Amino acid sequence: MPDELRERYQQRRALLQQLGGKLEEATREALGSMPHIDRVSFRVKSVDSFMAKAAQVDSLYENPLVEIEDQVAGRVIVFFLSDIDVVLQKLRGTFNAVEGVRKRPARDEEFSYESHHLVCTIPPHLEPVGFRELLDAPNTFELQVRTIFMHAYSEPQHDFAYKAAEDLPGNTRRELAWIAASAWGADQAYERVLKWARDNGHV
Repeated sequence: MPDELRERYQQRRALLQQLGGKLEEATREALGSMPHIDRVSFRVKSVDSFMAKAAQVDSLYENPLVEIEDQVAGRVIVFFLSDIDVVLQKLRGTFNAVEGVRKRPARDEEFSYESHHLVCTIPPHLEPVGFRELLDAPNTFELQVRTIFMHAYSEPQHDFAYKAAEDLPGNTRRELAWIAASAWGADQAYERVLKWARDNGHV
């Protein structure tokens, strides 16, 4: 069964990549007139990453090919914290968001990964030719919105910390928390500078 699932996902990746390109173009168009957008990018989940998610012990997926929501995922990176809600509102007006989650530490005194995630239905007019001919085609894609500093923390730590979280020694966990706290503080400071600039007519 895992070998069959791997093969079926591998076979559909070309269509998913076409879908990702169309979704990226639509997202860029929707946000085109907005300031403070650093980048918009989409990716298709790798085969290994898909299989790992499907095999998670606490997974409730009965049909991973349909139910894994981030087979295609986009990311919007913005300059300032106050840009996040503006971008989320625009994205909700562009796509049909069925779920929205703010990822953040459970307690205020903790510092770790932060991001805003939307799960949206795939617009039929953006589906590539042949997409609906797939058995078990996914119905959703994911969008993440975060600041440059949130992104600067999350990407490196995901590569070596998230995948081996149980193996990290205490001091390494504290180092990562310090980096996350620094990113949080930088976002807060930039927001204060932006407010001063607006109040004094500089932007």
